[in-house]
Amino acid sequence: MAGGILGTGVSGLAAAQYGLDTTGHNIANVNTEGYSRQRVETIATVGNAFRSTFLGNGTQLSAIQRTFNEYNFKEVMFNSSQFQYNDTNYANASRLDNLLADPDTGITVTFEEMFDGINGIVEEPTIISARNVLISRSETVAKRFNTLYEEMAVQHMGAINEEMTTTVEEINAMTQEIAFLNTKIQVENATGAQGFPPNDLLDKRELLLKRLSEKVQVTTFDLDDGTVNVTIGSGLTMVTGGVAVPMSVVRNEFDATQLDIAISASPGAQQKSVITNQLTGGSLTGLVDARDNVLRPAIQELGKLAMGIADNFNRQQTLGRDLNGDAGQYIFKDINDPQLVLSRTLNSSNNTNGSNFEVYIRNTSQLTGENYDMEYDGTNLDIFDEDGVLVQQFTPADIATMSAGTALTVGETGIALAISLDQMTAGDEFQIRPTYSAANDIKRIIEEPELIAAADNPLQITENANVNNVEFQLYEITGSSAAVPGPLPDDNITIQIDATGTTYEILDSAGVSISGPNAIPSDQLIEDPVAGFRFVLDGALAGGESFTITHADNPGINEDKKFGPGDNTNIVTMLGFQSARTLDNGTNSFSESYADLVTTIGVETKSREISRSSFATLLSGSEERLAGIQGVNLDEEAANLIQYQQAYSAAARIITVARETFQTLISSAG
Repeated sequence: MAGGILGTGVSGLAAAQYGLDTTGHNIANVNTEGYSRQRVETIATVGNAFRSTFLGNGTQLSAIQRTFNEYNFKEVMFNSSQFQYNDTNYANASRLDNLLADPDTGITVTFEEMFDGINGIVEEPTIISARNVLISRSETVAKRFNTLYEEMAVQHMGAINEEMTTTVEEINAMTQEIAFLNTKIQVENATGAQGFPPNDLLDKRELLLKRLSEKVQVTTFDLDDGTVNVTIGSGLTMVTGGVAVPMSVVRNEFDATQLDIAISASPGAQQKSVITNQLTGGSLTGLVDARDNVLRPAIQELGKLAMGIADNFNRQQTLGRDLNGDAGQYIFKDINDPQLVLSRTLNSSNNTNGSNFEVYIRNTSQLTGENYDMEYDGTNLDIFDEDGVLVQQFTPADIATMSAGTALTVGETGIALAISLDQMTAGDEFQIRPTYSAANDIKRIIEEPELIAAADNPLQITENANVNNVEFQLYEITGSSAAVPGPLPDDNITIQIDATGTTYEILDSAGVSISGPNAIPSDQLIEDPVAGFRFVLDGALAGGESFTITHADNPGINEDKKFGPGDNTNIVTMLGFQSARTLDNGTNSFSESYADLVTTIGVETKSREISRSSFATLLSGSEERLAGIQGVNLDEEAANLIQYQQAYSAAARIITVARETFQTLISSAG
């Protein structure tokens, strides 16, 4: 009997001691991040058979379990991933929004100041100081575009690259640690007793999984041996058992200044797969999304605006006369400068050879600010927009034409394409970026104030057989191999439309053909390199029309077209650019286009702020629910201390009673 009561007391004492140890462990880790409260579970020891019944035999420890809920934990992981994604996205969008919307850093004020300078020449066309103001303010506009490009495409893009690199390093460190903990947990589960999992190791691993989900959204799969597999995207493995597959940053196949995310098929494998577009959730995806869907489109839209300003002012300059009576020259750098046309196409790093393309800006009003993907299948050259829609297919005959130096239009994109070096092989891919660097490329090149072409152009246009009242507009004087009509008696040029209205021919004053017949493109914007000018035919051609251009300084021509230094006709047209809708297919002025950009970024920023706030609330709620399950409650633990202390004292008293009973028995025997 004494042995029975002594064993029972000892078992009770041990159970109370386990309870005190576990409670103390809970209290000690009350502020430990990721710690799950542990509890002692005991069961009654099988009693000893005595006659027709069983006598109790004390208690024994059956398990030490942590209070952990898988569903609540995964809810926290998801909300944490989405919050960090939106938080990172919002931070980057907000940075861009502050830059573009701020009057001190945006472009709006410099626009207004430049048009104020133009107005000064309108009022005083012959005053040199007024012309100097416009030259200075044109420089300010160009430099503001350059500064914005530097901040967006270099500084901001560089910061994203750096943060992506750091984030990937952190992800790799965490997956390595998760794999290490998997191994230890597997060993402990294999060698430990049933019901006694390595709780603290499990807590460490769950904390790492939560932190990993803050960087990128992951999916976990629990295995029977206690390990957990981790995947991202569409099932790409990051951790399997005790092995972690490293993630890496690689240079984008088209643009080496931008980074992509890649992962190996297995640890140590040389072949890597780019998974940038497969990522979801987490700060890493937030960085990619901010770059690809906010920052990069903004750079391209800003470039479209810079290109539109340079093109419209340059063309209008050529249609006027400067203070010396000469044809106007460009104010800004030519948007089709030879170096620029070559820089707008990028070869894929996977191409067999490098081919060189020339991308000409044909019509800035049609530019969309989009990039285009170009693929060569060995026969045709296909061009797709950013949504994957086919924009243009060039046949072998077209490719031959482009390789010979003739630029062909690409749909209604506002660009034309020529090939300066054809080394294409089947499977080659290219990216066309018409406007990406335009905000950096714009430069003011006019120096002398006398060269501002304020006066009207010297050309008189007359028409014949124009039954449909087609409007003939000079688009730009390019001054190519054959000069436009000069101030010579009886000097003129005639554009003759054929009877079908599909081709044109240019004739000199003697009726001799100097260009053509040439096909009339669908948009009827014609650039004739022989004649030396570009013109637009606005309306439905019936066929047989003719348009004659004569220099206004010829005798007998309209006296209103004669040159005078006080003429402000052309500069008034330039002033009209302040409200003229010359961009986005005639729907936006310069100011409206920039306002659209600022509004778009503002809306994107607000949208991300709302999503960020929503997931902050969801995350807080899910963390509170999880903490209610696994968190340590000091009041509860204090009560447990008292309970286990009382149990310990009572068990000790049982042992004392057993000892006293044993002594009594010994004394009786003596």
